[in-house]
Amino acid sequence: MTNYGFVRVATATPQVKVADCIYNTAQMVQMISEAESKEVSIVVFPELSVTAYTCADLFLQRILLDESLTALKEICEATRDLSVTAIVGVPVEIGTRLYNTAVVISDGVIHGVVPKTFLPNYNEFYEKRWFSSASTLKSKEIVICGQKVPVGSDLIFEMSDTRFSIEICEDLWSPIPPSSIASVNGAEIIFNLSASNETTSKHIYRKDLIKQQSARCISGYVYAAA
Repeated sequence: MTNYGFVRVATATPQVKVADCIYNTAQMVQMISEAESKEVSIVVFPELSVTAYTCADLFLQRILLDESLTALKEICEATRDLSVTAIVGVPVEIGTRLYNTAVVISDGVIHGVVPKTFLPNYNEFYEKRWFSSASTLKSKEIVICGQKVPVGSDLIFEMSDTRFSIEICEDLWSPIPPSSIASVNGAEIIFNLSASNETTSKHIYRKDLIKQQSARCISGYVYAAA
C-alpha cells in the first residue's frame, strides 16, 4: 500500500499501577495489539510506563528492576509477529548506574536504548536520587534481555520508512534539547516519553513548547504523557 510519504504514529497512555510490572505490561501489550490493528507504524508510551513513574525509592529495589526486564522480554515476544514498532519507558541498569530510558522494540528485537539526559530535581521531582544522566554513559552498547544493542541519547533510528529520535520529558525543557541535535542529523520525527504532571496553566505552556520545538526541528513531534 502506498503511504505517499506519510507514516502513521500513535501515543498510548495505559492505566498503570505503581510497581506492578505484570499489570502494566498486560495493558501495554493490549494497546500494542490495538495499534497494529489500526495500521500504526510506531506507538510510543509514557515515561517509565513499565513500572509507572512514581515508584520513588522502589526504583532501588532489585525485585522491581528484575521484573522490568521480564516485562521487556514479554513486550519483545508480543511484537514478534507484528509490524508495529513500540517505544516503551523502563528503568535500565548500565554498569553500576540506573537510567530512566526509552527502549525501541519491533519484531521481537530491541533496536536501541535511549537514556534521559536532563533529570529534574526541583519541587516535587527527585530523579537524581535514583537515576543517572545519559551524559555519564561510558559505553555505546549494552546487553539487555540477551541482546546486544546500541545505547545513547544520540541514537537515530531508521525504521518504518522514516528516521526518528527520542527524548524523555525534561529533555524538552532544556536550553538545547537532544532533539535539536537529532534533527540536524536527519531525524524526521521526535518521540517524547513523558510523565509531566498537571498544574495550573502547565498544559498550555507544554503544548506551546512542543509546537515550537517541532517547528524549530522541522519535524513531527509525538509526545506521550502520563
